[in-house]
Amino acid sequence: MRSRVLALIAMSVAVGSCDTGNSEPETVRVEAATQNRVAIERGREIWFENTYGAERFFALLPGEPFRLPQAFEQLVNTPRARRFAEWGVLNDPDCRANPRGGMDLCSDPNATGVVGIRVFPHADGTRGFAIACASCHAGFDPLKPPANPAEPTWANIHPTIGNQYARFRKMFSDALPANDPRRLLFASWADGTVDTTALFPDYINNPGVVTAFWNHAWRPTFDVGMDEDKMRNGQGGEDDVGGDLAALRVYTNIGVCFQECVAGPMQAGQPIDIATCYASCPDFPPQSDLDDLTAFLGSIKSPLYPARPKAPLVYAAGRAVFDHTCAGCHDDHGARKKILTNDEVNPLADDALNATNACRALSTNWQEGRLWAQFSSQVYKDRVAAGDRGYRTMPLTGIWATAPFMHNQSIGARADASAGPDERVGAYWDAMWELLSVDREPITYVLPVAVGPFPAGTPLHYLFSRDPATGQILCTDLVENHGHYYGSDLSVLEKLALIYWLQFQ
Repeated sequence: MRSRVLALIAMSVAVGSCDTGNSEPETVRVEAATQNRVAIERGREIWFENTYGAERFFALLPGEPFRLPQAFEQLVNTPRARRFAEWGVLNDPDCRANPRGGMDLCSDPNATGVVGIRVFPHADGTRGFAIACASCHAGFDPLKPPANPAEPTWANIHPTIGNQYARFRKMFSDALPANDPRRLLFASWADGTVDTTALFPDYINNPGVVTAFWNHAWRPTFDVGMDEDKMRNGQGGEDDVGGDLAALRVYTNIGVCFQECVAGPMQAGQPIDIATCYASCPDFPPQSDLDDLTAFLGSIKSPLYPARPKAPLVYAAGRAVFDHTCAGCHDDHGARKKILTNDEVNPLADDALNATNACRALSTNWQEGRLWAQFSSQVYKDRVAAGDRGYRTMPLTGIWATAPFMHNQSIGARADASAGPDERVGAYWDAMWELLSVDREPITYVLPVAVGPFPAGTPLHYLFSRDPATGQILCTDLVENHGHYYGSDLSVLEKLALIYWLQFQ
């Protein structure tokens, strides 16, 4: 497939070339454009397929110290027609149902029939699994949704919008014994959310929405004491040392080079050393792969609602409301009008009334001396040391397609997977109206049954956000959907205009 792609790229460049009068030689421009397109295509392949040997890590999970079997066998053996309904995963368009049952039939020997979940046969006849980036971040395209979510085409799949329907909790909890209390922990993960510290615990239950990536070319950068300014990532601005190192951190989180460079630091309570990873593990992603992955992510643009505003006066009024109420954080000046954020971290303590649920922001793995310390800057570490934990101002472009909202998907509801733009925008309007309100019905996750000394109704954070050494509760913020009440004091007409304007951004 790749050779055909490269041939088409070369042909398109050759056909489209012409003398523009630019002093740069045409051959240089064509070569640069071709190299960029090749990098983007290779980055896409990495995004959907590469696991860098992480299947070895997933084979270790059922043993010590994790004692956490995973349900990949159950997932891929679920009949293709039922798989999305039961697990929320995307079926691979290049595969077909196995008439004898079991895993789908695919021409790619490492494909499972599920986008981003890869299989690796072992010599003893067993098989191991690992995940690529797309297993979490690919979702249904809001502009071209599938008629049947169980049988999407590649045109129906957006590579970076994030899978809002995936039941990541089920992938772990279904393989646990029925009486394992961790099943209750995973039950608190809403569809489309995952706790990135679940396998390398900070002992805070902090699931977060799978991030959508687009419009990277317009994202602001910051001086973090490196050779050049870097883009912030992470809901709390943790991965702030550039996209390539952020990708490396994610790969360590999903099992890449675990035995060679992660297990030791994890057991010793020390940071992963990136240089050691490169020296000791041939599978560690090379810089060329990270560069191609960065090129691919930089090529993705936000989805625009496919219609022009039909109420220009309301649209203009909404822009005015936005400028007055929202633009201080969701900056819309210059290049940032393509993202609608200043990417600054807003300390929870600065505005306690508007602070959203704190637990995700309290994650500790990026702190000085902790596991992922080399994947965050000194700027981040100093901010944490000063008590300024908080959340990044998230981009608002494409927001019409990404309800529900907040870092934990706690405001609003999802549209159906086959919903077109008009149905999706209906879910967006409902979620925005709830976001701009203060009278939300509070959401607190509690034990449905008694567990040991804890009676039914005990908040889950009392069990699962607890330091095992001291017993201290590490996050006492129990209400999941409070905060971010900016705009709640607007009039009804102002709210309607604001929501209308944002729909088209």
